[in-house]
Amino acid sequence: MAFGKSEVLEVFAAYNDALWPLPAVLNLIAFAAVCLAIFRVPGRNRMASLLLALLWVWAGAVYQFWFFARLTPVAYFFALLFIAQGALFVRVGVVNNDLKFWMHDGSRHLAGILLIFYALVAYPSISALIGHSYPSTPSFGVPCPLTIFTLGMLLLARAPYPRVLFAIPMIWAVVGTFLAMELKILEDIALIVAAALVMTMTPTDDDPDTVDVHS
Repeated sequence: MAFGKSEVLEVFAAYNDALWPLPAVLNLIAFAAVCLAIFRVPGRNRMASLLLALLWVWAGAVYQFWFFARLTPVAYFFALLFIAQGALFVRVGVVNNDLKFWMHDGSRHLAGILLIFYALVAYPSISALIGHSYPSTPSFGVPCPLTIFTLGMLLLARAPYPRVLFAIPMIWAVVGTFLAMELKILEDIALIVAAALVMTMTPTDDDPDTVDVHS
C-alpha cells in the first residue's frame, strides 16, 4: 500500500470535519433501520431496505469517492461497488420486496443484534479507548462499521435470502480485514467475525414458521 495509518486517520478527520453533523445523522438512520427490522409497522421491509441503500450509496459516493480516493485510485472502484450495493437494496428490497426482516428466538437473531450493537455502540467506544479520538476516527457511515452493521441486519432477515445482497459486504469484509491488519486499526478486526457468523448461520432453506415471533 502507498499509504499508512496516519494518512488514513487524516482522511477520517477530513471527512468528519467537513461533513459534521451528517456522520451523527447516519447513526440515526441506522437506528431507524434496526427499529423497522424489529417492530411491525406497515411497509417496514421496504423502508428498512431503502435506509440500507442510502447508507451504502453515501459510503460509496461520499466517503470512497471524495475522501478515500485521496489515498488510492482503487477507491473509485470501491465507490462503484458500494453504490452498486445500494442499488441492489433498492432493487431487491424496495422494488421487489424480497428482503423480509423478522424476529425469532434463535442464535442467528442474537448474532445479528450483537453485530449491530458493535457497529453502532461498541465500535466508537473501542476506537476511542485505543486512541482514535474524534475527528480522527472511523465514524459510522464509513465502510467498515457500515459493513459490520449490514451483515448484522442481514442476519435478521428471513430465509430464503436474496444471496446477491451478501456478495459485496463479504468482499469488503475481506478487504477491510486486510487493511485493519496492515494498518493496525483494531476495531475493524470484527469484520472477519461478522463474515464468519454470516457464513455459518445463513441457512439455505426457508426459515420454519415455528420459531417466528414477529413475521
